[in-house]
Amino acid sequence: MSGSRRELWTPIAGIAATVTFIVGVLMVGNSPEGSDSNAKVLAWYADRGHRTGVIIGAYVLLFFGLFLLWFAAGLRQRLRTAVGEDGRLANVALGGAVLCIALVWGGALALAAIPAGVAFGSEPAITNSDLARFLPQVGFGAILVGGMFGAIAMIDAASVVGLRTGLFPRWLVWLGFVCGVVLLFGAFFLPMIALPVWLIGMSVVLFRRSEESPIEGSRSAAVEPAP
Repeated sequence: MSGSRRELWTPIAGIAATVTFIVGVLMVGNSPEGSDSNAKVLAWYADRGHRTGVIIGAYVLLFFGLFLLWFAAGLRQRLRTAVGEDGRLANVALGGAVLCIALVWGGALALAAIPAGVAFGSEPAITNSDLARFLPQVGFGAILVGGMFGAIAMIDAASVVGLRTGLFPRWLVWLGFVCGVVLLFGAFFLPMIALPVWLIGMSVVLFRRSEESPIEGSRSAAVEPAP
């Protein structure tokens, strides 16, 4: 029973990562557009409510990283058990998650740099609209491009293991491959929804298998691959 309870924390972390990712991205996404006028950009940063929203969103994305790391560590354990001694794909999955976390955190800090500097650092109100345009672009680039490429590594590695061993249902395997392709276009913002979609799908499957140990699950999957 204690083993099954420990296994429950992996899907719980996956759901928590899903929620914090969506909420965090939406909150930090409320930033000035690159096409906005200089006056509009500076007025946006002068608004205390706008600055507070971005700061809170950045903190939420930091929690996303913690939850994703917990989820990825549990996923790696299942993948490693399924593939046996050759655990390269399991390591790729964990490494991809770590890369995703690092870039999402870096992007969140870039987005919150000006608001936090004004709110907590006693910095004067920003007067350079070029800097106010540049930092959000760096932040979104790190999250939606670099971070999503790390997620692709995690998702594709898990999907390949699922395809080879039958560890996961076939629908989840192909969902992973589709999500991996969609995330290649994460720079367009909306495709990033593929990451929480996959996290929910994987978490649901892991919830259903939480009553069996990873070893039992991988053995039964190896004998009877999922259709």
